[in-house]
Amino acid sequence: MLSDTHKLRNVLILAGDADGNLGDAAIARATCDALRRYNPNVIIHAVSSATELDHRSIADVIIPKGIQGLPALIRSARISDLVLCGGGGLFQDDDSLIKMPYWAARLLFVRLFSRRIAGYSIGAGPLQAKTSRFAGRIALSCLDPISVRDHRAHETLQPLTTKTVHVIPDPALLLAPGSNEQAKSLLEMNGVPMDGRPLIGVALRQWFHKGRTWIPYQYAYKLGLNKTRGQKQCDQMIDLVAKALDKLSAQTGAFFVFLPTYNVAHENDADICQRTIGQMHSGNAALIHINDPRLYQAVLSHMQLMLTARMHPAILAAGVGVPAIGLAYNQKFRGFFSLIGREDAVIPLDHFVAANDVDALVLRMSQTLQSRNDLTSTVGDLRNRLNQFNEALFSRT
Repeated sequence: MLSDTHKLRNVLILAGDADGNLGDAAIARATCDALRRYNPNVIIHAVSSATELDHRSIADVIIPKGIQGLPALIRSARISDLVLCGGGGLFQDDDSLIKMPYWAARLLFVRLFSRRIAGYSIGAGPLQAKTSRFAGRIALSCLDPISVRDHRAHETLQPLTTKTVHVIPDPALLLAPGSNEQAKSLLEMNGVPMDGRPLIGVALRQWFHKGRTWIPYQYAYKLGLNKTRGQKQCDQMIDLVAKALDKLSAQTGAFFVFLPTYNVAHENDADICQRTIGQMHSGNAALIHINDPRLYQAVLSHMQLMLTARMHPAILAAGVGVPAIGLAYNQKFRGFFSLIGREDAVIPLDHFVAANDVDALVLRMSQTLQSRNDLTSTVGDLRNRLNQFNEALFSRT
C-alpha cells in the first residue's frame, strides 16, 4: 500500500460514452473502486452527462460533456495528479473515421493543462485508415505509460509508438459482484426456474454497423441515416440464435436469461433480445433489464454459461467463474478470450450467419456446459497483474 505522501489527491478520468452502456459503467465503477482502495480520500473527476454516473458511488466531480464543460475540464486537469484515458473501445475506426482524430485532439488539449496522462487498459483496433493511424500516433505521444487490454490491441498500437505498450486486463475484472440474495430474488421474480436446470445468460446486439464514414453511428441514427444497414443480417442472426437456443433447450432442458446491456435508441439491445425470444418456440426464456453492473454480475453467478455478442458480459462472467461463448463482431473478442485461454470459444458473427451454422453453435454451447472449465486461477492471475500495474500507476511520483 502506498504511503500518504505518494497517494493521489485528484484524478481525472477521460473515458468513452457510458450513456446506457452497462459495460462502460462496469469499467468506470471498477476503476474508481481501485483508486479508492489506494486512497479512500481521492477526489475523482469524470466527464459525463448528469445521468451517466452515480455521484455517490463512482465520481465525486461530474464535468459536463461538450463545450459547456470545457472550463470545468480545464480546472480538473490543472489540479489532477493523474489523468486516466481509458474505459472500453476508444482507439478504433470500425464505427467512424472521426473517432481517432477526436481522441488525438482531446488528449492534445488536456495535455496543455496536465503533465501526467496515462493510457489505462485501452481497447484498440481496428485502425484501418491512414488518418486513424496518424491520429493514433498523436494520441499515444500524449500518454505515458500506455496500456491496452489485450494482445490484439497491443498489435494495433505498438507499431505507432516507440514507447512500450503494456498489456493490462480490462479493469472490469476487478468489479465486486453485488448481493447474491438480491440477484436470486430478481431471477425468481422474473420467472427464472431455480430448480437445478441449466441457466444460460444471453446478451445480443443488433448487427454491427461497419462502415468507414465520418459520422459516428449514434449521430447517423439520429439523422435518420444508415438505419437499415445490416438489417438483413441481423434478422438472420435472430432467427439462427432462436433456433439454436430451442434446440439446446430440447437437448438439455436449459432456460435462457436474456440480459441486454446497451439500451439506448441507436443500440437497443433489449429489442433484439425480445425479438429473439419471440421467435423461440420453447418458451424457456426471460428478459431482465439490469442497470447496475454489480447486480448484473451477481445474476451472472447463477448462470452455467454466457452467450454474448457484447464484450463485457463475457468479462463480467469470467469475473465470477462462468464460461462464455462470444458471437464476435470484431477483433476485441479474440483479444479477451485469448487472455483467459478460451480463444476457441469465439464465433465470428458474419461467418455464423453466412453458414447458417445452428448445429455448430449448439454443439459449442453443449460442450461448454459439460466441460465446466474453471477460470478461477486464470482470472486470479489477470487480477494480480492489474493490481500490480495499479499500484505503480496510482503513485503520485
